Amino acid sequence: MRLRPTLVVFSLLLVAVVLQTTLFSQTEFVIPDLVMLVVIMLSLTRLRAEVVLGVAFLAGLAVDLLGSSVLGLRAIVFTIVAYVALRTRERADLGRVVIGLWAGLLTFTGVLLLLVIGTLFGQTVLLGDGVLELLLLVPLANSILAALFSPVVVRLVDRDTTAFRYA
Repeated sequence: MRLRPTLVVFSLLLVAVVLQTTLFSQTEFVIPDLVMLVVIMLSLTRLRAEVVLGVAFLAGLAVDLLGSSVLGLRAIVFTIVAYVALRTRERADLGRVVIGLWAGLLTFTGVLLLLVIGTLFGQTVLLGDGVLELLLLVPLANSILAALFSPVVVRLVDRDTTAFRYA
């Protein structure tokens, strides 16, 4: 990966991790999972699949280290979501609305995996209070943000505006 895309990806993830672990962790209402959303949007770029998977794992590990969850929980979930996103990204080729729905489905998958794996390790309760809102509102928020910002992220990382097909 060249220097410019590396700096853009690092900056995007730094902002997402800082917002996710500081500002959004203090609020009471359900918020988007920004780090998962950035990982999903990076799968739309022309970065190599290995790079996207490595970035997803490291981003999840950073959130795990700064948060209070089991070390590696988000890292493995973000890696799985990135893998599914890379395998299905050609289906998100039809415009912003489809990208939003696609990102929402991937986020739903990620949140469900976090709940199931977190339950197995004693971090969360699968049938606890607020689980239904979590399963609905986080993917909805990520869908809206993906529809709005995915063209910008792809253009920032790829820098080639003639090859942009998701606008």
